[in-house]
Amino acid sequence: MSPDLLEERLSRLPRGWRVAPFEQLPGVQHIRYGITRPGAHEDDGVGLVRASDIQEGRLHSEEPRRISPRTHEAHARSEVRVGDLLVVLVGRVGEAALVTEEYHGWNIARTVAVIRTTGPDEAAWLRLWLSSSYVRDWCARRATGSTLQRTLNLKDLRGLPVPLPTAEARTALLRTVRAVEEKTEVNRRIAECAMSLTDSLFAVEVKDRATWPEQSFGALTHLRMGHQSRPREDSPHPSTPFAEGGMPFLSPADVLRKGLPYVSGTDIWMVSPDEEAVSNPQSLLLAAREDGVHAVLNEVPVVPGRGVLALHAETLADTYWLLHEVRFRSRELTAAAQGPGGRELSRKALAATVLHWPPLSVRERFAQVAGRLHTRAKDALAENVLLSELRGSLLDRFLDGAIGGESVRTQGHAPVSADGEDATYGDM
Repeated sequence: MSPDLLEERLSRLPRGWRVAPFEQLPGVQHIRYGITRPGAHEDDGVGLVRASDIQEGRLHSEEPRRISPRTHEAHARSEVRVGDLLVVLVGRVGEAALVTEEYHGWNIARTVAVIRTTGPDEAAWLRLWLSSSYVRDWCARRATGSTLQRTLNLKDLRGLPVPLPTAEARTALLRTVRAVEEKTEVNRRIAECAMSLTDSLFAVEVKDRATWPEQSFGALTHLRMGHQSRPREDSPHPSTPFAEGGMPFLSPADVLRKGLPYVSGTDIWMVSPDEEAVSNPQSLLLAAREDGVHAVLNEVPVVPGRGVLALHAETLADTYWLLHEVRFRSRELTAAAQGPGGRELSRKALAATVLHWPPLSVRERFAQVAGRLHTRAKDALAENVLLSELRGSLLDRFLDGAIGGESVRTQGHAPVSADGEDATYGDM
């Protein structure tokens, strides 16, 4: 087994730092999971945060699930309020986000844990610690269950070792991290606005669609259903994937959880895939769920998994048009899906689905503007990748004692636990 990254990282903390299990932290009031049986959706009910609503360190629910007020009242202990920390327990275990004003008073599903702290700095520090590669690796090691339903036990989360810097040093770090995250949020809004503008432009362009000839998706594109199974977690994972013949493996979840329609990489890599299984950059990759059909463009070669339908158009202008056609008709296109909850696209059904196909001049005019807007969105997201790396680098330097005026670290010195004794992480 590979070395425990968290244990190794904690062994190099600055002299005098303390470490304590999550549930014993002075600033943590409680750690609880949510509703096991929320019941049927009610349009006028109370919002329910699910694991899928926590992505990339933020809380965002496009299609809120709502539960009855009676169910909510019966589970008042898991009601959330502004500043609470939410952690994913099923799926992308360990991913965390803070509750904002928009979600105050909501409840949570069993797939999510809520941590209430005594103050905002405590919650912000814990969120930053949970986002580290060390904790994500620690959570992945302790998760159980199938690949698609990896589950982190609440008992394990309560035992997660957390370093305790001084309040002064922590405040200095969090001030810098907040500046990075504010810039990240600005970039995210730029990308979202660029996409909204492109969708609005498309809606204007299709007002004349009734005069255009009908074509089928099958006549306009080459459609191929992904057939690759998800690689086993213990399969080889190259450190430099492209150089060693590895490529990102794209599951339906990777398509469905993208707020913006771009894929530049995934968490799972496939080593030496069959050439025929690879979708080249600027392919249109589709997946379905009950709220509609979703589509993304890949920035790099990817291997679509089962449940992902790849569309290859003749030109980039056609690809842009088809992307926004799918976004415009997302709910309608679920007619081409089958299986439980309409989660599996049918290649045959989508190939036969008809659309009104505009003249080349219309497609190229749209692509000129859409292309610039897509480029602006991707530039903003690319900067966010760098900002995310900076955020991780800031945390590493802080843990080394280089930020916040901490004492110089001593290699191999065991940090002090919450009760003042030398910490032994293997027993936590």
